[in-house]
Amino acid sequence: MTRSKMLLQVIGKALWVRPGKLLLSVAALTVGATLASAFLSLYFDLPEKMSAEFRTLGPNLIMAPRGDGQTFPASVVAQVADINGDVSRLPWLYAVGRADGRDVILGGTELAHLARMHPSWKGLPPAPAAEGLIAGEKAAEVFGWQPGEAVRIAYGEGEISLPLTGIVSTGGSEDSQLLVPLATLQSLTGQAGRLSLIQLAAPGTAAEVESTWRQMAASVANFPEVEIRALRPVLESEARVVMKVRGLMLGLAGIVLALVVLSVLTNVSGRILDRQKDIGVMKALGGSDASIAHFFLAETAAQALFAAALGFGVGFALAQVAAERIFHSAITMRWDVAAAVTGITLGVALIATVLPSRWIRRMDPAVILRGE
Repeated sequence: MTRSKMLLQVIGKALWVRPGKLLLSVAALTVGATLASAFLSLYFDLPEKMSAEFRTLGPNLIMAPRGDGQTFPASVVAQVADINGDVSRLPWLYAVGRADGRDVILGGTELAHLARMHPSWKGLPPAPAAEGLIAGEKAAEVFGWQPGEAVRIAYGEGEISLPLTGIVSTGGSEDSQLLVPLATLQSLTGQAGRLSLIQLAAPGTAAEVESTWRQMAASVANFPEVEIRALRPVLESEARVVMKVRGLMLGLAGIVLALVVLSVLTNVSGRILDRQKDIGVMKALGGSDASIAHFFLAETAAQALFAAALGFGVGFALAQVAAERIFHSAITMRWDVAAAVTGITLGVALIATVLPSRWIRRMDPAVILRGE
């Protein structure tokens, strides 16, 4: 019988002779592997998921007049599309008009695209009328309007009547505004071809949005009337939340793995003490301290491999459930996570085995075999 076959036979016998200790060790390693798999699966997908959640807050960049300017040419919109086709855009023109004898802010925009840029807004009509009006909930309450009414708004000497197609709740300044079709407001105010700002929603993580912003800012440098600004609160909040959640996950994983190391270390220590006579016999037959230590390392490594395979599957399932509950989307199985979980589980198992294996050197076979 070769040395490797004998080692496998001894390990196999040892694993099944003491099933209680085997199950405790495998259970501890599986818990560590499960949490490592769940945390790592979420860790790598977290920036993408958080970015998707933050996109529901609305735009993260704006194109606005440079300096003290109030408006800029609408032709710049075409330049934005040429710079980065993935960036969603929504043009706006603002003016102070009158309704029922009261001053009110009028916001002209592409009403059909409001839901795409602002998915968190509530009350947007599914298909806004081409010549309709949407009122913010505070404005509608002040004027006492209900959907379906005809609303007359005036600017300067001009006056138009539009049907109220919806009342929107935004949680922002738009709650006190009247939203009308962009072309209608441009015509009413005599500012055809002019805009007050363009809201931009760049996809990607905070770092990717930052890069897009810099590229776009450089690309519109030739337009002296406009500049691209980053909405810092949105970008910084996203980066801060991602860093905090990632840090919390790593901290919890570290604590759990430390507890797993202690559990397996205690288990291996008990196995070594239980097998003092076996160790004494192996030493008496010429076995070296290193070869005996390798036996325990191989035994624990076999348990770790099984625990890693089981833990990776269970951990991925838990991460999938968490992603569905929190982000309402699935995560992708990553084989680099499987490799990392295997490496972490083996590392934990070997660390927990190396320390108690040092006791083997201190064991005197003569003393052990005499029963002293």
